[in-house]
Parts: sequence; structure tokens; C-alpha cells
Amino acid sequence: MAKFLFSSKFGGVSAGDFAELNLGNHVGDLPDAVLKNRTQLRSYLALQHLVFMNQSHGSEIFTVEKNYPDQIDADALITSDPSIGIAVLTADCIPLLIDAGNCVAAVHVGRKGLAGGIIPRVLEALINKGGSQMKAWIGPAICGKCYEVSPEIYADVVREIPETATSLESHRLDLPAGAIAQLREYGVATENFHRCTLESPQYYSYRGQARTGRFAGVISL
Repeated sequence: MAKFLFSSKFGGVSAGDFAELNLGNHVGDLPDAVLKNRTQLRSYLALQHLVFMNQSHGSEIFTVEKNYPDQIDADALITSDPSIGIAVLTADCIPLLIDAGNCVAAVHVGRKGLAGGIIPRVLEALINKGGSQMKAWIGPAICGKCYEVSPEIYADVVREIPETATSLESHRLDLPAGAIAQLREYGVATENFHRCTLESPQYYSYRGQARTGRFAGVISL
């Protein structure tokens, strides 16, 4: 069975707006602090390699093997190498981790990615690699009570994914509900580690503070 972890804000060396365990190297934190935090996490998980994504709210899927860099431009990573951990960085978006038996995936699921079909695309890729009896874990993310968008965006997303609806008056999207619905369409057993990143002081939240760090969801075989 795959091993997985959702980190929190605590336990690292970053300071100020990024305190403490910031794992994002694109947010303005000191590069040396981020490197130390990433190395600390990799050592804690006893992994030879830990690969992160340079995410763009797109739909690029990348299969990681040995000798790839520690950061790859993608919104989803897949690996079948047990020496490699793959990580998704978030601060309100959904960190989605999937165990497909012979391979694992880490997926960055924001509003654009969810509506754009990143989850079905990853599941199809895992199936094509021989994955079966899949299980998924949804990490801490902004909840349906807090994720307010414009009425126009609300209508567009709900039209594509009805499960994200809350109420037209509040026009707040429930992204975890939408993700769970898409996973269930493929028969994927899903566990939701529900903690709202905006409401909880344990996690970074871009909605709560634009200049902030990123926590990670990490999975490996």
C-alpha cells in the first residue's frame, strides 16, 4: 500500500509570512530555507528522491522516473518507482493523492483544473499504466462555506460540475465535493481529510493571506 502525508505549517525553518515549514520556492521565501524544509521532509519520509511540481492550474501530467529534476512543470505527477516521492503544493487548492496499486499520483486540483478535467485525465493515465483498485485521499483545502467566487464563475463551474454547488446567493464553490463526485464516477474509494485551509491555523491559505507559504501532499509506493 502507498505511503502518504499531508504536511502542515509547523516544523520548518522559514520565518515571517512563511513560518515555518514552507515548501514553496515561488512565493518569496528565502531559497535556502525552502531547500532545508524540503530536505527535512524527504529525510523524514526516508525517500531517496522527492519531486515537486511547478504548478500552473493547467492539465499537464508527467511520469517521474529516476534522473529527473527535483521540480517539474506539471499539475499532476505519476510514478511507479518506490524510491521516489511525488509532492503537490497547495494553499487552498486541493492536494489529491491517488494509490493505483502499481503506481501513484499527486494532483493539484484548483477550480480551473477541476473544471478542466484534471482528475479524469489522471485516472485514465493510471488505468493505462495498469492501475487498479484505486484509492484517493483529498487533503486540506478551502471549504464550500469559504470559497466565494463571482456569480459568473460560480454558474460556469456548477454547470460543468453540479456537485460543487452551494447556493446562488452566496456563490461559494465546494471543490472537494466536486472532486469526490469525479472520483466516484471511476469507482475510486475516497477519504476526505477535511480541514478548511482558510479556517484552520495549521495550514497556509492564499485567501487568508496572499503572501504565504505552501504545504504539501506527498505520496510514494
